[in-house]
Amino acid sequence: MPITPEDINPSKLPVAMRGYQREATDTFLKLVAWDYRQVVRNQTAAAEEAERLRKQVAELEARSESDRETLGRKHMELRSRYDEELREQREALEAEVARLTSALAAHQDRDELTRALLSNAQRASRELRDAARAECEALLKAARKRATEIEAEAHASVRESSLEVSRLRTIEHDLREQLRRTLQSVIGSETPPQPEPETPFD
Repeated sequence: MPITPEDINPSKLPVAMRGYQREATDTFLKLVAWDYRQVVRNQTAAAEEAERLRKQVAELEARSESDRETLGRKHMELRSRYDEELREQREALEAEVARLTSALAAHQDRDELTRALLSNAQRASRELRDAARAECEALLKAARKRATEIEAEAHASVRESSLEVSRLRTIEHDLREQLRRTLQSVIGSETPPQPEPETPFD
């Protein structure tokens, strides 16, 4: 079970004859206890910062997922809207072609003119369809590019958070090692000296 700063208390140490100077020993132990409290505070702060970073990473991942879903919905809405507009325009053009075809039947003597009109209507229909398709593809490409950028930003944020957590763990390890060395030094300095052998009187 690890010791606490309260365990490093000079009043709990036994007093023996020929020991160390008590005032200096008490002062040193108080300094050790103070340093130990600082290490505990730093460790607690590092743990809290690591937890905050983990939460931030989770929030970024959730936000990225939400953005991807939003882009997906917008893409579907745009695709549906343009498909609907294209269908309506195609129907209008087909109706125009049908009207022109009907007019051709009533005016056989204008065969060449009606063929030209029909060709123009068909060409306009193809151009409109191609333009609508190109616009849909451009919107889809832009949406995919934005989704890729959002995902890249989320990955970069996750990597930065992972590096920060690793840095905090390294600091925690260094603080533990420093505390261990300090405690070993203190424990080693508290070993009482061996009494010198008594010499017999002459």
